[in-house]
Amino acid sequence: MDIIRLNNISLFARHGVAPQERELGQRFLVDIELATDLTAAAQQDDLTRSIDYQAVYHAAAGAFTASPCQLLEHAAWQVMKALFQRFPAEEITVRIRKPSIPIDGVMDAAEVELSRHREEVLDG
Repeated sequence: MDIIRLNNISLFARHGVAPQERELGQRFLVDIELATDLTAAAQQDDLTRSIDYQAVYHAAAGAFTASPCQLLEHAAWQVMKALFQRFPAEEITVRIRKPSIPIDGVMDAAEVELSRHREEVLDG
């Protein structure tokens, strides 16, 4: 299986459990991997035989920012579901990093990763 990746998509949203996170919002970093057969696109140099990165970006950004979620897991699921509905990927991985975490500790980010096959998301 071939992979298309979009890395470090920077999006502003109001996700989080704490009231201040939902009120003020913050920046999140999103990675997307779409597993699909890219043989025809590679052989024919034809975008219509591939998955358009720009369309993936806009679909993911729209799904991620559409409505506030308490959990990153739910936000990742919403992105994944939107991508499966629009693109012919067999498997999608969505990784979301939250750099600003309201905890008493030091770290770069908290991260959630979901990987699912098409039938696990669209049939469930």
